[in-house]
Amino acid sequence: MKAEQYRQLVKDVAADYRGEKISSDGEAGARHHVHAQGKVKLSWCEDCHEINLYTYWQGLGYAENTPKIKYLLVAQDWGNPSLQEQDFMQRIGRINAGETDVPYVDPDDKEKFVTDENLIELVRILGYDNIGTTRYPDLFFTNFSLGYREGTESGGMGKTLMMNDADYFRRLCRILEPEKILCLGRLTFECAYEALTGQKPSAIPGYRGSYNQFIDKHLAITVPMGDGAAKMYALAHCGAIGTMNRNRDPKEIREATGYVKPEGLDRQIRDWEAVRM
Repeated sequence: MKAEQYRQLVKDVAADYRGEKISSDGEAGARHHVHAQGKVKLSWCEDCHEINLYTYWQGLGYAENTPKIKYLLVAQDWGNPSLQEQDFMQRIGRINAGETDVPYVDPDDKEKFVTDENLIELVRILGYDNIGTTRYPDLFFTNFSLGYREGTESGGMGKTLMMNDADYFRRLCRILEPEKILCLGRLTFECAYEALTGQKPSAIPGYRGSYNQFIDKHLAITVPMGDGAAKMYALAHCGAIGTMNRNRDPKEIREATGYVKPEGLDRQIRDWEAVRM
């Protein structure tokens, strides 16, 4: 049942972004959207046979065995595949051809993306020795926005465009039924929370104001998940800019403490340790 639902979801998302007919599953969101906002225009990546290219890292082949998912990691959007190194898309092609042991991240690449390197370290805190070389059946990675940029790699993504995929994200969660949902970045967290609860995140006590201060609370927020529930966590994005922002304190704290700017992943390590508990 879950396998059929997942495969149908992938087909529906691809059809939506291609502008083709979408099969109705009873969801109000089973319709075409305009996948553009400002300078950002999204389309489908024909090389993607899963719900998202990020799923090729963790979650690959979910429909084959439909394992129980412990952690669902959600980021904002994948970017533009045409701007990636040729080797990466070649690895995706090899995986599609049946070489499922081909890694998402090239272990021999000495210039890995900062985001990927940091994520490998942070997920290790959850008990997974090395997601760089191993796929774990109870991990699943996706982006909230399921389209792929046709232009610049990053920037300009708005909440309206992100929320076009809210129904698809909700369907994915109902299929996976994860125990915990890890949201990288404020916009991702807000979209995921709103998609699953129908409420604005401003309704969460203590959410208004600094996102860093909200992360510091290390809240495990209960969200509905089909007939059950999951725990959702607000986290910082672990790329260069996200890490820099996580290490930045409000002015009043800097003035009161003399402020020595933290370095590296120290704060995010504490955030992820709270998720593991």
